[in-house]
Amino acid sequence: MKQIELRQLTKVFGSLVANDHVDFKIESGKIYGLIGENGAGKTTLMRMLYGMYEPDDGEILIDGQPVHFKSPRDAIHQGIGMVHQHFALVPTLSVAQNMILGKPIKKKSGLLDLRRAEKVVEDLGREYKLEVPPRALIKDIPVSLQQRVEILKALYLGADLLIMDEPTAVLTPQEIVKLFETLVELRNAGKSIILITHKLNEIMQITDEILVLRLGKMTGHVKTSETNEQAIAEMMVGRQLSEPREKAKTDQTQVAMAAQGLSYVDKWGVKMLDNVSFELHKGEILGIAGVQGNGQSELIDILTGMTTDYQGQITIEGHPVPPSTSTRVRREDGLGCIPEDRQLTGAAVGATILANFIMTGYRLRDFAGAVFINYKKARERTWQYVRQFTVKTDNIMNDALSLSGGNLQKLIVARELSLSPSVLIAAQPSRGVDIGATEYIHDTLITHRNQGNAVLLVSNELSEIMSLSDRVLVIYKGRFVGEVDPLRTSEEEIGLLMAGVVKEETV
Repeated sequence: MKQIELRQLTKVFGSLVANDHVDFKIESGKIYGLIGENGAGKTTLMRMLYGMYEPDDGEILIDGQPVHFKSPRDAIHQGIGMVHQHFALVPTLSVAQNMILGKPIKKKSGLLDLRRAEKVVEDLGREYKLEVPPRALIKDIPVSLQQRVEILKALYLGADLLIMDEPTAVLTPQEIVKLFETLVELRNAGKSIILITHKLNEIMQITDEILVLRLGKMTGHVKTSETNEQAIAEMMVGRQLSEPREKAKTDQTQVAMAAQGLSYVDKWGVKMLDNVSFELHKGEILGIAGVQGNGQSELIDILTGMTTDYQGQITIEGHPVPPSTSTRVRREDGLGCIPEDRQLTGAAVGATILANFIMTGYRLRDFAGAVFINYKKARERTWQYVRQFTVKTDNIMNDALSLSGGNLQKLIVARELSLSPSVLIAAQPSRGVDIGATEYIHDTLITHRNQGNAVLLVSNELSEIMSLSDRVLVIYKGRFVGEVDPLRTSEEEIGLLMAGVVKEETV
């Protein structure tokens, strides 16, 4: 592999210094963990290395020679590949067709040579233990195999350095083990890997060295064998983390929300929910665990009123909620929701931070007048929660788009909890959020539960489900396949349920 060095790399956006004279060298045959708080500059740094941004100062050197990347194509030409968290695959094309999109294999006639492409998939798969059926359509294979296709694409294009952004976000524990085995194989073959993740346990398990960014600067570069999770966390946030808040004993006999026989068929005729029933009690956090795409999103949309063409019944606080009930009325009945997609359904990113904070419950707040909103009070309340949840902004009249992903998430969580909903649906509440903010969000959810409220927690993070939930329901292909006690069940056992391996006693 070529020797890659980042020297005094700097990137500025207006008055924001995203990366401030960052240095480090990448050696062959090593796995690096890159971690830091939201807004620390991790993504910006990797985008410069991958040719998506040009640095404002400093340089990238390959084998001691400065290089200038104008686009990812330039980085790929130098052996740098990137697997993004959201895969860039065409669902209706085969594995082989997807893999050669960036570098077609052609016959002498100029037509695509799919047989050779399929053989390349097979040969690379065997070499790196990344076997994928070359003729399978992307839409027909699980997420873990789609991720393999993305890795194979990068290797096919000649990547010696592989940048992986949150690669375990949609995998079961068993799939994570297989991924890590693959990364070790790649490292043993001389490849280098940069792993961007928020999961300290994973970074300690798989990496050789850890790079810590804070406020755009490199605050730590240590060998993994010479550090621990607590030290890394403190380097990230600049302080000692507190102990997790304990869950108080609460009366969980009263039902806050119930669903009976929910079934839903999407517009393509696929049954996404199949006779789903549950009870959520006051003073309880009920976790729903499952690999993304098994019906969780559809369940959330039905409960919040975003989807109305379903079968089954829903009650909130004992009152029936027919499909025609609007989201506004559901909110007035005590329902709150942290949506799973903060940019698509959680916020209006083109509107101000102030507007985003007040938009969901302006009718219910003390600043809601008979006709007009009292904006003086609205600004005071917004600033109160912005400071309480440490949303990093100097002006609440800035567009929400000015916030980093993690800070936008904190704004949404603050908005929903400010209304003190008796039933809160928390979908991926800490997705893309750094460890310090995750700590605060988790404590806030537990406090909300300790006050006698009900929380339905939907998360792809098993550690989050296990640490917060009083009970866990596991969903697979639109059905609940098990209910478990997180204190008496291991992540591996839940992982098997998530993969559809059902034991009689768990159903």
